[in-house]
This record gives sequence, structure tokens and C-alpha cells, in this order.
Amino acid sequence: MLHCVHRRPKSSLSRSISIARAVSRVTNPCFLSIIVLVLIACTDSAELWDIVSHVAVIALGLGLLPISYVLIRMARRGTRAERLGDLVGFLKEHPGDVGALGMVFGLPCAVLLYYLDAPSFLVATLTSLLVCSLLIALFRGTYRVSYHLAGITCLIIMSAMLWGKAIFAVAAVIPLIVWARYQLREHTIYQMVAGSILAIAVCLVVLYSFGLM
Repeated sequence: MLHCVHRRPKSSLSRSISIARAVSRVTNPCFLSIIVLVLIACTDSAELWDIVSHVAVIALGLGLLPISYVLIRMARRGTRAERLGDLVGFLKEHPGDVGALGMVFGLPCAVLLYYLDAPSFLVATLTSLLVCSLLIALFRGTYRVSYHLAGITCLIIMSAMLWGKAIFAVAAVIPLIVWARYQLREHTIYQMVAGSILAIAVCLVVLYSFGLM
């Protein structure tokens, strides 16, 4: 007896992959985290000089310096970045660099913001993101946790605590991200769930430590 195997048409498959890639790019926590941190600095800082100094530290410590670092590393390996996604792709292939970026640029950035009397939620959000990235990089050899989901979950939690629980409605985007990452075969469902659980645990600890709960 012949069995008919129904396969998804190639056009439909390619369309799904294209949508999944677009979702992954738009929700990339490496870039969204900078946007959210800048918004926190702009809305939670009291004086104009405070806003300027805090945004400058974020742009330099989390944007310009890390990008320069990755570009130099790529050049030494004989590759170059034609778009921002290439930088993220390089870091995925070299997870040790994620930890290095956190220690060399992220940690000093958080410390400097603290001594500049930056808003507590700004420092707490950056601390949560750093802890998540460092833990994921540290245990990557044991279990590959999704930083994409960890970063997005962290940003949603910290934003909701600052701007109101209504923003938790944004959490509806998480299933879409899970679908996209699964379509691209970037992570398993369990790895993505682990990322969100890790972010929740880290955020709770950081919020409690900063006296924000």
C-alpha cells in the first residue's frame, strides 16, 4: 500500500523562514536592550545632564566599544560584517566572546552608571542582562540556553516593573519569538523555556537586591 506524504510547499517554507528571520532580527535582545536602557535613562533621570551622561555611557559601553571589539575580532579571522546581523552571528559562533564583552565593557558600564547616580531601574536592568549573558556563556558547554529568550524576558519584566504591569501584554510576543527561533533551528523548545526561566530568576534576585520589590 502506498502512503501519501504531505509536505509543505517550498514557497510556503521559504516564506515562513523569511518571517522567522525578520522576527528574530527585530526582537534581537542585543539591540533592543540598548533601546530599552536609553528609554529608561530618558524617562527616569531627573536632569538633562543626567540623561546625556547616562545615554553616553550606554552608547559607548554597550554599543560603540563592543561593536568595535567584534569588528576587530572578525577582521583578524579574515571575515567582515556587511550588516549588524553578521556581528550577532559571529558572537553565536564564539560564545566565549559574549562573556568577554560582558566583563570588559558591560560590567564597567554598570559600575559607572551606579557611581553617576543613574536610576536604580537602569542599573538593575543592565545588571540583570549581564548576569543572564554571563551565566549562559559560562554554562554553554553543559547546556545551550537561549539568550534571545532570556534577554527578551528580562526586558519585559524590568519594563513592566517600571512602566506598569500593562506592558506585560508585550509578553504575547514571546510565543512568536519561540516559533521563529524554532523555525530557524536555533534552539529547542526546552532551551528557550530555560532561557525565560533563567531570566525570571535573575530578575527577581536583582530586583530584591536593589530594593525594588
